[in-house]
Amino acid sequence: MSIAMLMAMVSCSSSDDEVAENKAESKLVPMTFTATQESNVGTRAALNGSNGVDWQTGDEISVFDAVGDGHNQRFTLTGDAKDGKFSGNASSDATKFTAVYPYTEGATLNEVGIVSGITLPAEQTATADSFDPAAALMMAVSTTDKKYNLDFKNAVSLVKVTTEFACKSIVLSANENIAGTGTLTYNSGEPSINFTSNISQTITLKPATVSNSFAAGTYYMVVPSITLNGFTITFTAEDNTEYTRKSTKSNTFNRSRIKDFGSFATTGDYWYDAARGDKVRADQEVDLGLTITIDEKNYKVIFATSNLTKDGLAENEYDYGDYFAWGATSVWYSAINQDTNPWSITPLDVKPGGYIIANAPLYGGSSYTKYTKKFDVLEADDDAARQILGGDWQIPIKEIWDKLYDTSKYAWSWTTKGGYNGYQVSNAVATKTLFLPAAGRVEDTSFSNVGTHGYYWAGTAWSSSASVPSKAAYCLRSNDGDVNAVGACDRYYGCSVRPVRLVAE
Repeated sequence: MSIAMLMAMVSCSSSDDEVAENKAESKLVPMTFTATQESNVGTRAALNGSNGVDWQTGDEISVFDAVGDGHNQRFTLTGDAKDGKFSGNASSDATKFTAVYPYTEGATLNEVGIVSGITLPAEQTATADSFDPAAALMMAVSTTDKKYNLDFKNAVSLVKVTTEFACKSIVLSANENIAGTGTLTYNSGEPSINFTSNISQTITLKPATVSNSFAAGTYYMVVPSITLNGFTITFTAEDNTEYTRKSTKSNTFNRSRIKDFGSFATTGDYWYDAARGDKVRADQEVDLGLTITIDEKNYKVIFATSNLTKDGLAENEYDYGDYFAWGATSVWYSAINQDTNPWSITPLDVKPGGYIIANAPLYGGSSYTKYTKKFDVLEADDDAARQILGGDWQIPIKEIWDKLYDTSKYAWSWTTKGGYNGYQVSNAVATKTLFLPAAGRVEDTSFSNVGTHGYYWAGTAWSSSASVPSKAAYCLRSNDGDVNAVGACDRYYGCSVRPVRLVAE
């Protein structure tokens, strides 16, 4: 092997690198690109009055010339902002260009057109009626016939929030990754970001000045195009009070779209209360003014406005909801068949026969093994309302139904709502009402008295005397002719549940 060949196989020296660098730089020539952006929403530096977007003085973009290692060149907006002219230096040998907004130091373009080192920040600066431009990721790829035109496409979505009070911060929290550093892919004009480092499941909107706050107004958070299986948004007011709203529903944030979360005041009924839990909104509960005393302590009773379902609360106050055995925290059917007469259920395989005593919770074959004494009260683990709704929700104890049946304080009126019969209960001044639909009950696999009777569990065990083992539990029974007050129902019946929670006074 000759010395010349051997030298050719040796890795380049530092002086060789300098020569290569100079050679690459010698190809850079001044260029100007005309940059446009999607007009159907705008996730850019500033929203105008019609939710369009405008370039702003000082805007900068990264331009990759796709020659060699895809040099990241800084281009700056020049001239009139509305013209969208960005000027800088790039390779004269390039046949097309890839660009990213905003300019990102250290970002690189690989051979298949993916840009690395792009960040959607977990902390974003609150900007009145707009958003943090550093978070507004966009991507463009020029075409051969329009080499110097960059048609930017949004890679992100916007969350709009309007606060009626000054805030120190607004924090969006999710179970999914919603911020971080990663790669940006063009996807034929549908850019997307994939996080690989500095990953965060929160995005914080903060004031521009540390230890300051931002005024009441409308603000936007920049989020990725993603579907969140629930989220929490927390507003921290100037006095450090935290106001939190939770959603347990699936929410999709579409690329290049705005999702409006609405307006928030400190007195709204949308704030999360740990005692209320994740699944019940403030407008799904009612205070009739009923109070009870337990162990010499007074409690205000808050009623849910609709019946319990296997997943939460029924949508409407007149909906029947689902049917639960006493002490069961789930239903024993896969379907309710309304085409049969009477209605029937399709029992679960693990509960053959449906609502029969053999399937009753804590039934030992000849007697119950728990809650065997009169007035025993369901524990939280055996309370369907607590297990399904969380918070402080529970099945009403006997004393609550007894007090609600006090006709000197509460008026009971048989009526029809939404096409369903039931009792409307109102307090003395008739300012608050509660509707209890006559949902009937399930025994074995068949329904009885649907539309004519209501059966609502109490969380209290029943027996004829303290010494006789309980085989039933108290329930509120009603029909179109009478409210039979609180009587007994066999524990294996499938009855309605109207949740309550107790608030210490």
